[in-house]
Amino acid sequence: MEHIAAIMLLVGCSHGSLACEELPAPQVAFESMEECQDALPVALGGAGASKRIVHGRCAAVDPAWMEDDVEISWRMSRENGLQIDIRQVSPSTDGMVVAENAYPADVPVKLH
Repeated sequence: MEHIAAIMLLVGCSHGSLACEELPAPQVAFESMEECQDALPVALGGAGASKRIVHGRCAAVDPAWMEDDVEISWRMSRENGLQIDIRQVSPSTDGMVVAENAYPADVPVKLH
């Protein structure tokens, strides 16, 4: 099994960033941050659609965490655009998996 050192996240927002949602990325996991950064411009171009602005970012992942449970959350901010938070969490005792995004988007932001 290959190790994962970075993930790619794409988010599409309505004009004015009033409503944002995760978009499928052509590739989610990468063996290096550099590979992810190199693939990001093509992914952003391919994810564009009318009536939405696409934001994308790569985030570093500790390869050791792939054996453990991780939580990935995201939010939009005026100062930094798309922010991704990846952290190690304790395994769920009831078998439930929970995903969360911090909604609503704070303000419109364009990343190129």
